[in-house]
Amino acid sequence: MRNVWILLMLGAILNSGCEPRKGPAIGGDDQIIVFADSTDWNTIQYPLKEVFERVVYTPQDETEFYLQRAELSNFDLYKTYKYILMVGTLNSRDPVSQTVQGMLSDEVRPSVESREYFVFNKKNEWARGQLVMILVSTNLTELMEAINENQEALYQQLDDHKNRIVSDFIYSTAAPLENKTLRRELFEKYHWTMRVHPDFKLREEDPARRYVRFHSAGLNKSLQRWISVYWEPAEPNVRTDTLISRAWMIKTRNKIGSWFVDSTVVSDYKLNFRKTRFADYDACCLYGIWVTPSTKNAYGGPFRSYAFADSLTRRVYFIDQAVFFPEEIKKLKQLRELDVITKTFTTQAYND
Repeated sequence: MRNVWILLMLGAILNSGCEPRKGPAIGGDDQIIVFADSTDWNTIQYPLKEVFERVVYTPQDETEFYLQRAELSNFDLYKTYKYILMVGTLNSRDPVSQTVQGMLSDEVRPSVESREYFVFNKKNEWARGQLVMILVSTNLTELMEAINENQEALYQQLDDHKNRIVSDFIYSTAAPLENKTLRRELFEKYHWTMRVHPDFKLREEDPARRYVRFHSAGLNKSLQRWISVYWEPAEPNVRTDTLISRAWMIKTRNKIGSWFVDSTVVSDYKLNFRKTRFADYDACCLYGIWVTPSTKNAYGGPFRSYAFADSLTRRVYFIDQAVFFPEEIKKLKQLRELDVITKTFTTQAYND
């Protein structure tokens, strides 16, 4: 697996120059503008779509991102969009590849040629809140191999950036109302804490079960959201990949679901399990649909669960996000906000 390297300084592109004041990035929150030569795009679009256009069943098929190819001649129309992907190779003389080559310094180019690095990022290049990602290798075959080998790492960079944008919005809005007393009490009781958004109230805590649940209800709609934290003791130096399995996560999610007023279980349909990152932890993620087992009064919604081991508290944590929102077809926005809140989870001491 090749390294994913964050390039701190990029050269100028298309004589864009230095802008004294940068406005906010524009475009959709899920829109990735791709600059790639047509000869490359015909081949590379499929691996790129596999990386970035991941389908999440909510129970509609949704994607967090979608790719939109643009011509280099229209660069000025798109250069301030939120997400820009530049794709090129060192052995090509086509316009986009030539532009990408011009963005590589003499110091960086040997690392690309040796296949040590193939991705470089720049934040806020032409707009605030923007992420520019450059994918480059010696030739197209090598670039496709690098993309396929690093799918999770590539996706995670855009996912993390999107989380930061959402975090800046929800916490800057909620900061005056944030319940720091609750944050401190959680740490004193359980040796972990989160920045619980004011919309969420502590609805259940059961030290015997090692379980805490928060709930938020919409004011004028049927929106319901839950965050659950559950933990188990673990041996020192426990390895997540050997302790946490798909079967264990399903069993744990069903156990938590049985503690709701209306019991819920995990649906097998389009259920997904993958390794990922959660805050600073190597983690496993289970996501799909929760449903009520009763067919007489059946309902459900999307959920996403993370599990990881923490060496400081010697525990395995299971953090679950769940949404019920029948009035809204698309629900990824609600899951994204839950993701931002839960990823403030920490076992470090709380400081005001």
